[in-house]
Amino acid sequence: MRLRLPDEIHEWLRQAAEADGNSVNSEAVTDYPARRQTDKVRDIARRIAQEDADLLARLGECPPTLTPPTTS
Repeated sequence: MRLRLPDEIHEWLRQAAEADGNSVNSEAVTDYPARRQTDKVRDIARRIAQEDADLLARLGECPPTLTPPTTS
């Protein structure tokens, strides 16, 4: 399959592939999407942490109420 990318995107992929020791195709098909997914998850987690900072701080102050079960 051939995919025509804008020159700037192709150059970015080429540089990323070279830095990672991959082919441009591998970078475009596997590494880039995986990295992008990780970035999205990180962005969502950061947003949640900011929006719920007060709740997370209060939860951090709570003493543990459950003890792990003991084995006999």
